[in-house]
Order: sequence, then structure tokens, then C-alpha cells
Amino acid sequence: MAKETEKIHTRRIVALALCCVVAFALGVVRVFQYQVVNGESFLALAQRSTETTVSVTAARGEIVDRNGIPLTQNRAAFNLEFDYTRMKKKEGYKNVLDNNAANETISRLISVLEELGEEWEDELPITASAPYAFLPDATQGELERLRNSLGVNSYATAQDCLYWLYQEYGIQKYKVDGKCTHCGKAFEQCDYQGYTEEQSRKIAGVRYQMLLKEFSYTDGHTRFTFAEDIAPASVALIRERIREYPGATVTEKPVRTYLSGDVAASLIGYMGAIPAGTYDTYREKGYPMNAVVGRAGIELAMEDVLRGKEGTMGVIQNTRGEVIQTYEIEAPQPGKTVQLTLDYYFQKELQRILAEFVESHNQKLEEDPNADILPSQSASIVVLDVKTGGALAIVSYPYYDINDNLSLLMVAENSPMFNRALQGTYRPGSSFKPIVAAGALTEGILEPDSRVTCNRVYTFYPAPFRPSCLGFHGDISVVRALEVSCNVFFYDVGRRLTIETMNEYANNYGLGAETGLEIPNALGSLTTREDENWQEGNVVQQAIGQANVAVTPLQMACEAMTLANQGCRYSAHLVDGILSYDGQEVLEKTPTRILSEKQLSEEDFTAIREGMVRVAANQYGAYRLDDLGYRVAMKTGTPEVTKVRINSTTVGFAPADDPEIAFSILLEDTDNSTYTAKQLVRSILKTWEKAKANPGIDLSTLPPDEPEPPPESTWTAPVSPPVPAEPILPPAPEG
Repeated sequence: MAKETEKIHTRRIVALALCCVVAFALGVVRVFQYQVVNGESFLALAQRSTETTVSVTAARGEIVDRNGIPLTQNRAAFNLEFDYTRMKKKEGYKNVLDNNAANETISRLISVLEELGEEWEDELPITASAPYAFLPDATQGELERLRNSLGVNSYATAQDCLYWLYQEYGIQKYKVDGKCTHCGKAFEQCDYQGYTEEQSRKIAGVRYQMLLKEFSYTDGHTRFTFAEDIAPASVALIRERIREYPGATVTEKPVRTYLSGDVAASLIGYMGAIPAGTYDTYREKGYPMNAVVGRAGIELAMEDVLRGKEGTMGVIQNTRGEVIQTYEIEAPQPGKTVQLTLDYYFQKELQRILAEFVESHNQKLEEDPNADILPSQSASIVVLDVKTGGALAIVSYPYYDINDNLSLLMVAENSPMFNRALQGTYRPGSSFKPIVAAGALTEGILEPDSRVTCNRVYTFYPAPFRPSCLGFHGDISVVRALEVSCNVFFYDVGRRLTIETMNEYANNYGLGAETGLEIPNALGSLTTREDENWQEGNVVQQAIGQANVAVTPLQMACEAMTLANQGCRYSAHLVDGILSYDGQEVLEKTPTRILSEKQLSEEDFTAIREGMVRVAANQYGAYRLDDLGYRVAMKTGTPEVTKVRINSTTVGFAPADDPEIAFSILLEDTDNSTYTAKQLVRSILKTWEKAKANPGIDLSTLPPDEPEPPPESTWTAPVSPPVPAEPILPPAPEG
């Protein structure tokens, strides 16, 4: 029995030993798997501290002209950014920015960037050195934003603001209630030496920038752009030493470049940071705080199309803040390409022609000691496609290069960033008369062969209101009245038409009305009975384009387009269509849209057109239009601005018998003889012919159509006989 018990005991011991051996073997295998086979991955998991998602910027869609010529381009640029998740520390249950680590990283990077000749973000409106003061060019809005952001009083000085930044962010230490503001210990126990005054001011500038961008642990705010568009050589050096700058990282992002330069700059627009006070709107669309968005022109108007959709990437970091793994969550979707109706080379050539015309005139004034007129400050040309309303060219002089320092241009006197063609409002003068004719003919007030007697003075109203004409025309029809621009004819017709009906037709032809253009353009105004200076005589002043009429050159071009379409006005537009990012597929085409219509009968249209054709036929010499191979219809105007300032306008369309383009020209401060808008019509049409025959070709590389004139010393341009300006009439007596 004892032996049997001993055997059982022995078997149990052997079984237990075998189990131990098996367990040990399995343990060895598992340890081998952990440490050798999967050692690195398990080590990374053990060291994993945080897993976050970051946005991946989508490539912005490009902007091209009607022929596919690129006006913008995206290039890769390197930015130096801070990552909040790698600069935070725990304070109780909260994640807060580690001020000591952040300030040290900022200080080191500033030193490096200064050595490399790079710049960084600093919008603090305070001088760079003591005695500190607010920058002389700082706006009131910038100072209010500074004080509000810091939570200081409205009368806080520049030194007060810096003190707050130094204390709040631990840049320097101060004694408050016996404690050190830098570390919270007893003041005497802190041996923190701080930074030099120069270093402190620079760090404060960056910390203020981080405050403005709401740099925090909140989604969308975890990244702060410290420096943009760093040179590749600088990037290489910083990346080699990146461990010396905890929390800093170099990212590659697409940057917008403008190939168009000074061509159509105000139409294309520009990009910049999200405007102050508008972030909530952008945040709803998924924009991060540091996003760059369209700020003007097509860049702004088509932001939603150009932007694309950002992607997301997962980032896993270990306890030391090092990135140990990244993975794609959602791929970014590039924006779409916007194709414009604009013809880049046509626009470029018209800009050159207009600039040379204005500058030549002003140069002659400088050289003439007897000149008693002001130099011309600005001018514009607008050309529209009659059949669609698409803008082929919108030229505003003076113009600028998109790549210039726009912040300086914005505050410059006579700023080129103010687009005269879209935002400037002017009296149209006699170029308004075709609208009056169209209204009177359509309403049955006139027939094409009706006559009005012009004895030079209009005597309908009681004396002393005696508006006059520029000539003595006798009994004339609407065709002749348009040809010679008879004021008396239009005084009488406008009076019978009434101000209300005249305005109705003016709106239909695009004056004082929305044009439909995608980018901002002024609405303009017409004369009404509600005007403070209303008199019954104002109706005859408006009939010749004076009084309170104030319209844009774009609207004048819409007038010409509507005339060419016999009273049908299309929406003016710059966007021809939306293409895929690579430009290979048309996704959407802008439809031709009718904004208003008051159809002219064929007979009435013929009368107006013939009167305007006769105006064009009266061009002579270098400005003649009778040798183009087609007829041109146009109407000129010479509105007075003041007694010493006269503008010049011209509207028209061509070919007159099958219109393709409509145009308007406006010159400010003309001499009314050698410097008038009508003198540019031939150049515009000849340039249009070239552009139509050579789509997408640089017109400056083509041979000239006709021989150049002899040198100026032996050649003088033919001068049209001076035409008196259309006067601003005195108001008529009440009733």
C-alpha cells in the first residue's frame, strides 16, 4: 500500500514537472515573440502616449483664362509649425502649454532664423526696442484687438501690454504677493535669469501671435504656423537639428503663386489669413484657424470651388513626443479649376495700350508750361462678349502686380487696388443718349422718322432755365440726333419720357442695376424725385447723362451689350466654367442668363444703330474706323465733373451688323480734343481681331498690322476738332 502511494506521488511530481517544463517553454516562446519577433511594435505600444488626428491640406484649384492659360499655380512650400500636443504639460486634470519649453523653443528658433535670413510671424503692433511705443502705422482696430486680446484697459500703454505678455507667459519673472510669477515659488527661491530685453520682445511677439490664433489643445487649433515659406536650404538645417526645438515640426504645404503678375490682378484677387472676426463662419465649413483663404476677386468669390476638401491623418506619439506612426484616415480631395471668360493676352495688351495712352498724355502736360488742365489719374476699358455677357477684358488704370506688397498698396494715394472699371462711378454724358432713344421709340413717343426742332436753346421751361445745345441742328430725327449728339433733341424726348420711365429703361440696359458679375462691383445710381436736389429740370439733365447719374464703366459696357442684343441684357460674368483639378474635364458651364429685357423692334434698333454707326464713321486719321472691313456702332460722351474737370466716355459694339463684342471706355480729366476715349476704339478692335485669330498666343509676339508712324519729331497725330463739354445745367424752377 505504501509502495502504491509512493508511485502515485512520484507520478504526480513527474506530471507537475512536465507541466512546469511546458509552461516554461511556452513562456520562453512568448518572451521570444515579445522581445525578438514583435519587440519593436510592442515597445512602441508601451511608449505610446497620444494618438491625434491632423488635417492634410488639399491642393487648391487653379484659375485659367478662356484659352486655358494658367493665371495661378500651386508650388510646394515649407512651413515651420508648432504642435500643441508636443508642447503641453499636465496641470491637475488639464492640459496646458508648457511656457518654459515653448519660450525656449521660440528663442532658439528665432536665433536660427535670424542667422539664415528667414522671417517669422509677428503682428504685435509695438516697437522692437525700448522705449516701447505703439507702431506709428498701427490702426485703431489693431490696438483695440491687442488690448482686448490681453484683457487690459483701453488706455493701456505699449509698455503695459508687454508687461502683461512677459508675466502671463513666464518670459520674465516678477514678484507678486511674495511669489515668483515665473514658477510660483517664493520669489527668493527662483534663480530664473530670463531672457535679454531684445529676446523677450521677440518671444512676446510670437506668443501674441499664438494668442491670436488660439493655439490650444482644441481641435483645429493644435497647430500654429511660426514661419512660412522657408528656403529649402534652411529647412535642411532645421530638420537636422529638430530635436533641439521640442514641439517644432517642418511641414510641406502648397502655396499660391500668381503667374499673371500685373495682368487682371484685381480680378483674380489674392489670398491671406482668415479675416479677424470671421472665423466662426469659416469654422462651420471645417477651416482650421490658421487656414489661408481667398480675400478678394475670384479667389474669394470661388473659394468653395477652389478650396477642395482637406484630408485627415492619424499621428501616434510616444511619451517623449516623438512620432512613431502615421496613417491616412481620409485622403485630401484637390479643389476644382476655375476657367474664366477673360482672355489673358487680350487683357494684357489692352493694359499696355491704355497705360501708354494715359502716360503719353500726362507726359505732354508736364512738358507744356502753358497746360492748364489736370493730369489724368485713371482710366478704364471693359469688353464683353455680346452673345454671352462674358467679360473678355476689364482694365483699370493704374494697375498693380499681385506679387507686390499689397498692404502698402491698400493705403497708397490713388490706390491701384481700387478697380475703377467695377467700383468707380461716373456720369456717362452723351453715351447715355441711346438709352433715351430706345425708351422713347419703344414707348411710342418717337418714330424713327419723327423730328424735333433744335434752335440751340431749349425753351420749354420758364426763364431763366435755358439749357442749350452744342450746335444749331434744325429739324432732326433720332438718327441725326445721335450722330451730332443734339442736346435739345434729347432734352425734349427725355422730358416726354419722364424720369420714372427713363430710369426703367436705364435699369434694363444695366445702369444703376445689378450686373451679375461674380466679384464686387458698384450698383451706381440714377436721378429720382426723392433726391435732395430734385427739380423738374433734372429730367432733361439726366437725358444727356448728367444730373445725379453715377454708373460704372462695367455698367456702360452692359448698356452697349444690351443695345447690340436689341434690348436683351445678359448677366455679365467672369467665370466661364468649372473644370476638374487637372483641367481635363468640364464639370460645369456658366449658362447665359437674361437679367432683363425690353425688346427693340428691328426698325427701332436699326435707327439707333445707324446713328451710332455715323458717330464711328466720323473718326479720321490714325483713329479711323472705316477701313476695318466691318462697321462699328458707338456713342461718345464728354461729361463735366466740375467747371475745370471733364471726363470722356465711349460705348459701342462691333461688328455693327452682327455684334460680337461690346465695349466701354472712360478717361478721367481729359482735354476733350487730343485725349479722348474715342481715340482708343481702333486699338481695341484691332487687338480683339488679333486675339480672336490667335487664341492663347501672346499678342506682343505677333507682327504689327500696319507700319509704325515716323518718329514723333517728324510726325504729329491728327487732332480731332475740340468738342465743348456737356454742361451741368442749372436746375429748373419748381413746376
